[in-house]
Amino acid sequence: MNALILPSGHGVRVHSGVAPRSVASGRPAVAHVLLVEDDAAVRNATKLLLKSEGYAVESAESLAEAVQRAQAMPQMDLVLTDYHLGRGESGLDVVAALRARLGRPLKAVLITGDTSAAVRELRADAQLRVASKPIRAEELLEMLRELLRA
Repeated sequence: MNALILPSGHGVRVHSGVAPRSVASGRPAVAHVLLVEDDAAVRNATKLLLKSEGYAVESAESLAEAVQRAQAMPQMDLVLTDYHLGRGESGLDVVAALRARLGRPLKAVLITGDTSAAVRELRADAQLRVASKPIRAEELLEMLRELLRA
C-alpha cells in the first residue's frame, strides 16, 4: 500500500502558507528533512511534495544510507521514515541510529500501516509522531509543521 495520497492537480503547487521562520531575520527558515523510504515511487513523490513546500530534503532507502546522509546533513531538523523498510530494518531503527549519531532527540515522523499495540505505544515519545497509511499530503505537511514548531 502506498504511503502518501497526493492532491489531484496538474502541476499545481500545494503550499501550506506556513513556513518555519528564522528568529533573527523573520524570513522563512529552511527546515532540513531526511526521508527514509524503501519504495522508490513513494520516496520520489514524497520528496517532490516536501521540496515544493520549501523543505531541504535528502532521501535514503535504508538504515545504512540514512546514517550516511546524517553525516552529510548534521543540521537535520526532522526524519520522516516508513516503519517497515527492506532487509528487516524498521523506521524505529533509523530514528534510534540517527539520534545516537547526532547526539540529540531528533524529531521524527513514522509512517506505518501496522496497527499493532507496539506501534500505538510509540506515541509516548514527544519528539515522534506516528501516521497511519495511507496519509493525505496535507495531513503529513501539517504533522511536519506541528513538530517543527514544537
